[in-house]
Amino acid sequence: MLECLKMSKYFKKLVKILKRRYPFLLNIYYQFRFVFRALYLKEPRAHLLWIIKRGDSKAYKNFDLNNKSIFFDVGGFKGDYTQKILEYYDCKSFIFEPHKIYFEEINQRFLKNENVHVFNYGLGATTEKLFLTDSNDGSKVTNKKTEIKIDIKDVVEVIEELGIKKIDLLKLNIEGSEYDLLERLINSEKIKIIKKLKIQFHQNIPNHNIRRENIRKKLNTTHKEIWSYYFVWERWDLR
Repeated sequence: MLECLKMSKYFKKLVKILKRRYPFLLNIYYQFRFVFRALYLKEPRAHLLWIIKRGDSKAYKNFDLNNKSIFFDVGGFKGDYTQKILEYYDCKSFIFEPHKIYFEEINQRFLKNENVHVFNYGLGATTEKLFLTDSNDGSKVTNKKTEIKIDIKDVVEVIEELGIKKIDLLKLNIEGSEYDLLERLINSEKIKIIKKLKIQFHQNIPNHNIRRENIRKKLNTTHKEIWSYYFVWERWDLR
């Protein structure tokens, strides 16, 4: 046991040295590890398949939207996904981003585009004030106090306040908060006004597998699964 701990500490020290001195070699190692893990783990395998099929550059082109469509980008980050949707469909877009820095970046990015409406709050199951953990890859909503305080608004109330009668596409990437939001949409039956959903489920909450399967079962009564890449992305269209 002691020898294993020593080896672990040595390996961690070696990785730090590689990061500092040989970033290129370390990148090769991470790529090799990713492919190797895809041989025996479901999520890396789905991620690898998504990459091979060029999901990020192709999947958004098959939503059959137009300039009259309504698009909800929930978890806008820097607005890159909305940019793709706008360039391809030029539809009316609503971006929800609770992180003030990213909100301001998105706001400036689309300042002159009348088709884009940007909101400095997140969507969830209830209206409340929460906190964010800050990360370049994705910030997580938490009850624990951090330096970043945010507003979350009830998704059903927001839809009604905005006078939205239908949503042609809802893209959801909110780092674990998607479970509460989807359950709220399903229980309120507002899910029925959403024609297409692109969802990224996350594994950073308790019982994520059980909650995901329960949501998928309920979602299957109103929508049809078009494709699914396990804990990467999945698409559901209204029946």
